[in-house]
Amino acid sequence: MADPKQPRIRSIDLLRGADVLLMLFVNEVAGVAGAPAFLKHMGAADDGMTITDLVFPAFLFVVGMAIPFALGARLARGESRLVVLRHVVARAAALVVIGVLMVNAEHGVAGWLSLPAWNVLMTLGVLLVWGLPHGGAWERPRGALRAAGVLILLLVVVAYRGKDITGWLQIRPYWWGILGLIGWAYLGAASLYLLVGARPALLTALVGLYGCVALADKAGGIGWPTIPGPLVGGIIGTHGAIVLAGCLLGVLIERHLRSSGSRWRFAAEALGIAAAFAAAGLLLHTLHGLHSAFSISKVHATLPWGLLSASLTTAAWVAIFVIADVLGQSEWPKSVRIAGENPLLAYLLAPFLLSLFDLAAPLFGGTNPYEAISQPVVLGLVRSAVFAWLVVRLTGWLRDRGLRFQL
Repeated sequence: MADPKQPRIRSIDLLRGADVLLMLFVNEVAGVAGAPAFLKHMGAADDGMTITDLVFPAFLFVVGMAIPFALGARLARGESRLVVLRHVVARAAALVVIGVLMVNAEHGVAGWLSLPAWNVLMTLGVLLVWGLPHGGAWERPRGALRAAGVLILLLVVVAYRGKDITGWLQIRPYWWGILGLIGWAYLGAASLYLLVGARPALLTALVGLYGCVALADKAGGIGWPTIPGPLVGGIIGTHGAIVLAGCLLGVLIERHLRSSGSRWRFAAEALGIAAAFAAAGLLLHTLHGLHSAFSISKVHATLPWGLLSASLTTAAWVAIFVIADVLGQSEWPKSVRIAGENPLLAYLLAPFLLSLFDLAAPLFGGTNPYEAISQPVVLGLVRSAVFAWLVVRLTGWLRDRGLRFQL
């Protein structure tokens, strides 16, 4: 069980931070015409993956790596498993709600609120409800601010008007959104961790079980019921298998930290796990001619894609672990550290800033100043990198003033 006084694992935060920075960058590169193909997602009909297709599963994997430390610390402080489970459910529910709201913003808003104004209000409401920490200057007005956040969210939900939709409530779960997918996968993996504990053998078996369910689902052999299907499929499947794979590595890391074993030897063992994930993914991919379930596809969340993503993320963590924790390299870019400690806030602030750019267009003759510098390609890539850096530094600035979004 994790030590409640155990410090944050630097290599996990650094891996998360690097992934968040890459995510912010490639999300903006998507709007740069002519950008290199390896910085864009593979198409739905393609069999393969780019570095951009690794960003989301890498975050899922890191979510899993943190489970033994976060939940283990709560259990070590004396919290019952039921209390910790309530925390897991509340966190997952918040992620799903925010994910659905963000997805509806992506589909456009056709009501009296413009899309950028709706998105700004939605983000403000989310931060007021879930982003205010306990203690400090926020404590006295905390209740009033949270109530204001709830009212803002109710306003944007009622005010939302989608295209070709009728009724007074037009918010729809077109899909769960990135945060929603993370929420469902986290709910399943964290609940299983609370059930089976820090047992590598059982966690390995569960990764395999999830993989079998994912293959059967993609091959059409399950046929989830119409109503619970999108929920169950989101929990038990490739995304959940990736989180469980990260949880397995997290358990092994936690065990290693409590032992006196060689860090070099543990790094080699972790590389062996990465090789095992890769071998499994590549072996399954040899059957891609039989069915698309064996292809490598982020869009379709296939199991070979998930296993290869777990392999590459494990290898990336090993590299950072060796540099930061074995060789003791303490000097890392501040932006990486900030992003690693505040990933959800950074993810929320990116569309928030883009909406502010949209709202500022009338000040620039009706032209969005941000979109105006997407060409030529080199300028667009520089713009994307600067934007990612700006979002992270703003995240750090807000964090230093007490605003956190960690659910």
